[in-house]
Amino acid sequence: MSFACERLLARRYLRSRGDERFVSWVGWSSSIGMGIGVAALIVVLSVMNGFDVELKNRILGFSSHVDVQGPGEILDDWQSWLQIADDLPGVEHAGPYVSAQVLANHGSRSTGAMLKGVMPERASLASHVVSGRFIDGKISPFEVVLGKALARKLGAEVGDQIKLLSPAAGVSPSGAAPRMRAFVVVGIFDSGFYEYDAALMLAPLEGVQRLNRLGHGITGIEIYLKDRNQAAQMASYASTRFPTEAWISDWTRRHRSFFEALQMERMVMGVILSLIVVVAAFNMISSLVMVVMQRRKEIAILKTLGATDSSVMRIFLLMGCWLSVMGTIFGSLFGLLLAWKLDAMLAWIEQMLGIHFLSGDVYFIDHLPSIIDPVAVVMIVVMSLCIGVLATLYPAMRATKIPPAEALRYE
Repeated sequence: MSFACERLLARRYLRSRGDERFVSWVGWSSSIGMGIGVAALIVVLSVMNGFDVELKNRILGFSSHVDVQGPGEILDDWQSWLQIADDLPGVEHAGPYVSAQVLANHGSRSTGAMLKGVMPERASLASHVVSGRFIDGKISPFEVVLGKALARKLGAEVGDQIKLLSPAAGVSPSGAAPRMRAFVVVGIFDSGFYEYDAALMLAPLEGVQRLNRLGHGITGIEIYLKDRNQAAQMASYASTRFPTEAWISDWTRRHRSFFEALQMERMVMGVILSLIVVVAAFNMISSLVMVVMQRRKEIAILKTLGATDSSVMRIFLLMGCWLSVMGTIFGSLFGLLLAWKLDAMLAWIEQMLGIHFLSGDVYFIDHLPSIIDPVAVVMIVVMSLCIGVLATLYPAMRATKIPPAEALRYE
């Protein structure tokens, strides 16, 4: 039997006629189910990929790629270390920093916060300022930029003065006492990451040093790379360039558990949603078995006319492959379209209903990012097609085992 004839019979068996409509509907419904599973996989993995990229961008926007600290809490002779950091290959910029816990007070409101002192000319955070300006340090060392959530907690605006209380002891007539200094709010930043916006403030390096009585000492040196994915290799290389007492870490170590949890969640979601495709494949098996049982007489006639077992098997393999391919194509196109416009669709639904699905203080980000991963899409499509072909093998093999004499005995 020619391949064209096999293809013609496969198409004919997929069409619905009279009392065969139910069987045909079961077959097409399994194809639709496979498409829904493929679309769900593409959308969910795109959202998980978007979350991963978005969180990395926001966390690493305010956190260094590689961090270098001394053997103690304070590093005094740091100028030579900064020169080493500048000379490392692949470094975008590096700068010293001082970090300290403080109590911020404005009017009747107080809250704990992390005060970070940086060199304004070596910082790359000015683009996140949404109100006012970034710290300058030349006008006054006692300037500060607040996160928008922290500013809201304190009720502070640009131009206001806030008092920062440091646990670093100062000497007063009554003995040792915490250090307090007034800082002027010159700007408010929005990192898009609630944890930073609610607890971080930036000030010139000199001002933080003077508040904490550190002299010229710093906490460490932060290094930003041109390619953040090379952080682990750079940290390993930097350990050979810095003195042996230097303590070097990179973002893959500091946030390892967090991003490993995201990766594990992505894998688990992929496995769970793959079950939708598997269920659709079982539906395809049952529908094709029903087609085989209904076509027993026709299969017997084909064999009587000289059709081989392989030819009969190819007819039902073509049926299953068409159902799988059409379901996969439908699911891929629908899933890609939904993943591409998911954020805009969710924003439109929120605007129509007047509700907000994602709260920044709970989910770290306040929108639903979706970034399509071409490799993941290809893997999903290949997996779906393979499952569809495997689901077709059993009904096709069963069709070849129909004995013509028994099938035509009572005809």
